[in-house]
Amino acid sequence: MKHSQDARKDFAKWAAENKAKLQSLSGEPVAEKPVNYGVQLKGRKNGQEAIVTLYCGKKGFTMTFGGKATPFRKEVERAFEELPFSDEGTGESASERSLLEDVPGFDGVWAGSDESGKGDFFGPLAVAAVAVDRRTAAAFRRLGVKDSKSLTDAQIHTLAEKIREGALACTVLALPPELYNRRYAWFKERGGNLNTLLANGHVNALSGVLRKCPACHFALVDRFSLHNRISERLEQQFPGLTVRQVPRAEADMAVAAASILARDEFVRIMVGLEKEAGMPLPKGGGTQATQTAKRLASALGSEQLAHFVKLHFANAQKL
Repeated sequence: MKHSQDARKDFAKWAAENKAKLQSLSGEPVAEKPVNYGVQLKGRKNGQEAIVTLYCGKKGFTMTFGGKATPFRKEVERAFEELPFSDEGTGESASERSLLEDVPGFDGVWAGSDESGKGDFFGPLAVAAVAVDRRTAAAFRRLGVKDSKSLTDAQIHTLAEKIREGALACTVLALPPELYNRRYAWFKERGGNLNTLLANGHVNALSGVLRKCPACHFALVDRFSLHNRISERLEQQFPGLTVRQVPRAEADMAVAAASILARDEFVRIMVGLEKEAGMPLPKGGGTQATQTAKRLASALGSEQLAHFVKLHFANAQKL
């Protein structure tokens, strides 16, 4: 109950800060009205309108912008990117609030994990885990850390170096195609599947981080299946650990950082494979990937494909 009351108090304070900020930009009084799980603020300047909607939910405090794409709205969006969320003087912003905030006992130190290459016919499967605290999360936000899917490979590489320098702990694991194919076959023979292989990667990556950072007692995983035993295995291995799996967990800074490290490792291995292949290797699992594999088999021999592709993909059946 106290946690809920504190959250409402903090949200009211955050909303007041945002309203004052919008008022300083507007030429007219800011209108305010309640909405589901939050409040909507509406400012006007020179006949142009900007709407800022603030929410208090399970993922922490979030903000969206509405109204036409006018110069005033763009001015508001730029200004609000600079506005910190004050949480008892920590200078914490909404993007630094973990998706674990509502978990009982959460103390602001947590780890997140994510993978890259799961849907790529060519290349490895990479899994990474990163441990952060609120101060680290704030620093990562300022650097531009976010879900790797919204970044270029060059941006990912630059950010990966900074994440490795600034994280409380990090672990990156990768299965190049040949090893991936052997591990997949091993799990398949024992009744497992791709999710079993993925779960094993997340457990191993998070275990590495948790051993390096004993102060971390909370972990977050981007959920990819309902029954994977990740939480059970980790909580048995690390007494006192709480693990949560949620969809779209890349919104959390620890998971976003892990997604960048995993993608950076995927790209690094792909560069090496392309040099060995003597041709560009497409990402994904579409028709282009199948056609490239056919050319590669013709050039190097079909027995060499296991060095470059994941053999259980449907693409391999079309060769």
